[in-house]
Amino acid sequence: MFNELKQDLQPRRLLTISTISVVIGAIYLLQVISLSVLIYSGPLAEYAGLGIGVGIVGGILTQLIVLFANSMGGVTAGPQDSPTAILSVVALSIGSAMVAASGEERFATVFVTVMLTSLFTGLLFLLVSWFNLSRFIRFIPYPVIGGFIAGTGLLIVKGGFGIMTDPHELARLFLPSVMLRWVPGGFLALTLLIASRSRRFGHFLVTPSLLILSIAIFYIAARMSSVSLDRLQAGGWLLGPFQSGSMWKPMDFALFSQVDWGMIASQGTNLFAAAMISIIALLLSVSALELISQKDMDPRRELAVMGLANLASGLVGSSVAYHYLGISSLAVRMKASSKLVNVIVILMLLIVLLSGSAALALIPKFMVGGLLLFLGGSFLMEWAYDAWFRLPKLDYFLVIAILVVVGSVGFLQGVAVGILGAIVLFTINYGHIDVVNDVLNSSNFRSNIERPIEHYQKLRDLGGQVHILRLQGFVFFGTAQSLLNRIRERINDRAQEKLNYIILDFHRVSALDSSAVLSMVRIHQLTKASNIHLLLTEVTSDMRKKFERSDLKEDAEELLHYFPSLDHGAEWCETRILNADPSSLLIRAASMQGQLTNIFGKELSERFIKYLLREEMKEWHTVFHQGDPPDSMLFIESGQLAANLEVSPGKFIRLRSMGAGTVVGEIAVYLNQPRTATITATEASIVYRLTVDALRKIERDDPEIAIRLHNWLATTLSHRLADNNRTLEALLN
Repeated sequence: MFNELKQDLQPRRLLTISTISVVIGAIYLLQVISLSVLIYSGPLAEYAGLGIGVGIVGGILTQLIVLFANSMGGVTAGPQDSPTAILSVVALSIGSAMVAASGEERFATVFVTVMLTSLFTGLLFLLVSWFNLSRFIRFIPYPVIGGFIAGTGLLIVKGGFGIMTDPHELARLFLPSVMLRWVPGGFLALTLLIASRSRRFGHFLVTPSLLILSIAIFYIAARMSSVSLDRLQAGGWLLGPFQSGSMWKPMDFALFSQVDWGMIASQGTNLFAAAMISIIALLLSVSALELISQKDMDPRRELAVMGLANLASGLVGSSVAYHYLGISSLAVRMKASSKLVNVIVILMLLIVLLSGSAALALIPKFMVGGLLLFLGGSFLMEWAYDAWFRLPKLDYFLVIAILVVVGSVGFLQGVAVGILGAIVLFTINYGHIDVVNDVLNSSNFRSNIERPIEHYQKLRDLGGQVHILRLQGFVFFGTAQSLLNRIRERINDRAQEKLNYIILDFHRVSALDSSAVLSMVRIHQLTKASNIHLLLTEVTSDMRKKFERSDLKEDAEELLHYFPSLDHGAEWCETRILNADPSSLLIRAASMQGQLTNIFGKELSERFIKYLLREEMKEWHTVFHQGDPPDSMLFIESGQLAANLEVSPGKFIRLRSMGAGTVVGEIAVYLNQPRTATITATEASIVYRLTVDALRKIERDDPEIAIRLHNWLATTLSHRLADNNRTLEALLN
């Protein structure tokens, strides 16, 4: 930090930082004044001076902690508008409800309410940081956050009108006598809003210049009208008069004896809402500062820093504090990201605090109210107007719904509407996502079992009996019903081949709810009534427990089956389809003797067998090892072999299984490259081995057999490629 300060003290950079810091300090001070007056207004207006003093002290403590603990220079933090807007409503409710109480009792109750809110929020910040819960807070939907911000803007606008007129005159804003008080502030807010949204007037000096100019015009008009300061104060045009003496006093513990604790308890839900909104707003501010500064910020650290700051400032009664996005981004954009900014701001706050409240009492109410109208109006413009052009219409209407509920009922009710609306929007949007990732059948998708060509042809002809649905995502009530309807439509579709098997693959399913389980029960009832086998593949143990608790238990008679993978389920269906065909051609194709007779004819097949070596293998015998030289190929007479890829020592993945009537190892022989997989007999098998030397002898001495052999192998490889292409095409479509 000291090396950075040394660089910042260079004359040219120091001038830039000092200029920006003074502007930031002035805006910071006006922010603190406006928000403090927002809380201590109406019945508590006489305590506004103390409220401002407490806000300044809280700002000093917050800035000190940020100075030494924050990772980025130029970041400022202090009392914030969103929680203050809620606290202003709470303060007004307490002040109005405690009619019989004295002014000191009402002030004590509001003061302690603000204190407890800051302390609770600081503790919550630290807990969220400690348990790293910020990642869950960021899951709150964007339009819901927008609705909260818009609702906050509306409360700030109402507070601004209340400061300039009177909280009880909000229903009579358009009476000439009332308009006279708020129109100047409204004009100032409109001017600030136009300047802030205009690139032409986007200079950082525009806002403070307009505020200074508005004060000058006010006093020039008063001078020309011969209106004295006493008349201005008596007429309610100025913030003062404040209580005499210091703007801040050490806490008197006798204050707690005047607190109405029941009144504070009745506002508990609003105070909790203020804390939750503060967490969301803090994380949003951190994300925005990262984008503006193009530097990473640790959300956990920022939460911890602001947690300590709120505990410190809360002890003196200051409102909830966190990062000022606008002021901090001003320092970043003007190349003044320095710890000196925090130092200068602290010094300015100390000067105002020590000089007393006399100067603050001369600030016109319309300027403070206009600044609040500008702050609230900017939120409303962003989320009630700009959002129309950048948000989907359903999201936009949710923002407006939250805004209307906050304005007409209350902030907590607006929060509830937002959460409920987010759930409904999620259901609608996610319900439009098709839970079925792929629709396949045995004509375009087959298991990893290598079969004779005749079997492939039969499966292409009868593959429509198998209906494969590869599911995806989270299966819940919004998507499970559409899955049930889809299966019902396929079963009742007489234009397609009659179904005998339905496979539901859960490989890409992340989770499912109880409604989805009920839909699976109804799907099983539907398939059972139509005598269709229902296969559930790659179901997790948790999903299977849910299914079995609903009586979805595996039972061949009930036509329900579980398989560890789609590959095994498809293999089971294929085998049943082939075994159901009594064709002698299929039976002959399932043996190597029959295959050779089909390929060569009886005479040539007998000559070809003389070149082969007959071998009997026990179960789990390794035929080829991955990496072995390509010395031979095998023709399977009976049994089954499996090709396994060794991904790590001792760990294998099954690539393909080969049954009777198929050939193994021909690709390595043709390409003359080492074996790419380990071949193992998964059951007792009989094979015929054709060595490379024997193959060369056939090509030299018996070309007719060689030609037929190569034609058959080329046809086999072509069928494999065609099948793979059909599967790929089905998956892409």
